[in-house]
Amino acid sequence: MPRARTLGLVAAIVPAVLLALVIGGWALDTTVHAGQTMRNVELEGHAVGGLADAELFDALAQVDEDLADAVVTVKTPAGDLESTAGEVGLVLDQTATRLTLRNVGRDGAMASRPARWLGSMLDPLEGHADFTISSGTLAAAMEQIVAENKQEPVEPSIELVDGELAAVPGVAGATLDLAELARRLEAAAETGGLPVTVEVGLVEVLPDLDDEVAVQLASEANALTAEPLVVRIGDETREVTTGQQRTWLASELTGERLVLSPIDDAIETDLEELFGDLEAMPTPATFDIDRSGEAPVPVVLDGTAGQRCCAEDAASIVFDALIADEHEVAVGLGEVQHENDRAWAEGLGIKELVGSFTTNHGCCEGRVQNIHRIADLTRGVIIPPGEVFSVNDFVGRRTTANGFVSAGVIKNGVFDEDVGGGISQYATTLFNAAFFAGLDFDAYQSHSIYISRYPYGREATLSFPAPDLQVRNSTEHAVLLWPTYTDTSITIELYSTKTVVGEQTGQSEAPSGRCTRVTTERTRTWVADGRTEVDTVHAVYRPAEGVNC
Repeated sequence: MPRARTLGLVAAIVPAVLLALVIGGWALDTTVHAGQTMRNVELEGHAVGGLADAELFDALAQVDEDLADAVVTVKTPAGDLESTAGEVGLVLDQTATRLTLRNVGRDGAMASRPARWLGSMLDPLEGHADFTISSGTLAAAMEQIVAENKQEPVEPSIELVDGELAAVPGVAGATLDLAELARRLEAAAETGGLPVTVEVGLVEVLPDLDDEVAVQLASEANALTAEPLVVRIGDETREVTTGQQRTWLASELTGERLVLSPIDDAIETDLEELFGDLEAMPTPATFDIDRSGEAPVPVVLDGTAGQRCCAEDAASIVFDALIADEHEVAVGLGEVQHENDRAWAEGLGIKELVGSFTTNHGCCEGRVQNIHRIADLTRGVIIPPGEVFSVNDFVGRRTTANGFVSAGVIKNGVFDEDVGGGISQYATTLFNAAFFAGLDFDAYQSHSIYISRYPYGREATLSFPAPDLQVRNSTEHAVLLWPTYTDTSITIELYSTKTVVGEQTGQSEAPSGRCTRVTTERTRTWVADGRTEVDTVHAVYRPAEGVNC
């Protein structure tokens, strides 16, 4: 046989043989891997070729576990959420993916399969991953970003317009479209793999109710308030106009219904204005002194309740009358207790006499009327712990309109007359009661001329606006001020819980120009631990009327 013919025959036979080998190998491999994935198949970088179902499920579980940490970014109108596939519930659909992988290398035209099989020896076949998403997991992961995007729909309502109630149309809201987001996440993952970035927009959320519901409710409300309403408290009646009634009404969504609701504050405010003349203020608890025993004891007297318009249920009673289409309604007054009630008084610690002093005076003088007047004004004053009682701040300027008369005073070292003269005897008496009760003085001043009815060097005077007497309660309990008087004396008692006792333990004099400065020493002893403290008070006396220091 000629050489050329032989070579041509070989050239024809070799490709055929090779083709036969490829087809044979493919056929054999296909047969061997029946019930398995074809050899050299990969999925998301994992080799899954030649695996039976049980092995394939294990391999897919590993793929799913590895993909769980892939970054998932969701872009929304209100901002972005960066999470992971596992956190948003995006997982491998192992059943669908298994079926897809079983067809890799076996799908397509029959003629092309051997060639694809041969190519897979050099370049593995890439399987397609199917994904699914858990709507519950996605919703939980998106909860915060959903809240940030959410625009609640506004249900229709009613409002007052030019004296009539009118319908207010509802307004649609919006929220993130989580169903669309789930579809986009699945599609993006199946198309391009993980990680993925998707955008999601808002979908409209309609109100539950139709606007016609509000139109009907407004019409009903206008009809119910078309006539004046008569409100009665006891024998007193007041008329409420149509326009005023309509300011009391609003709408409220109850379940699936839009109903009328009261504006309680508006009703209560208007009733207070209509019946304000019936109101009465409560009075606080007060004290009295029980002198029936061996020692005087402070006792608490209850205050009186006040009354106000109106009782707590007045607004609801009036509203019920309106919606029942009634045109007259009765309400009651409410009881009001003073904040300074018995419990308050009993908690002040006012239990016993802690200081007392008496000074004497002649009978029936004009100054005595002033002493009695200031005693009456200040009887029952309570000085809270740490607070200061200023006589001038509490009593004010002494005037005839306030019950004071003209009497003797000392002005600039000269005897004179003025309205309120004589009340320095009250100041001196209070000064000494506080001295022995161990209280402190923020302000005081002695008379400029010594008067023999007062303790030498231990007294105080008053004028307005100065000098003033200011007593500070430096104890832990309140102090009750209780002045009493006879025709010829005034006594001031101080009641509290005894914590400290004061006593005079010394006195000295020193010249101050032509005057004399008297220093009186006080020793205070604390009841609880016997601790003592020494302080002093001072007085400066002129030698005679009109003599300056």
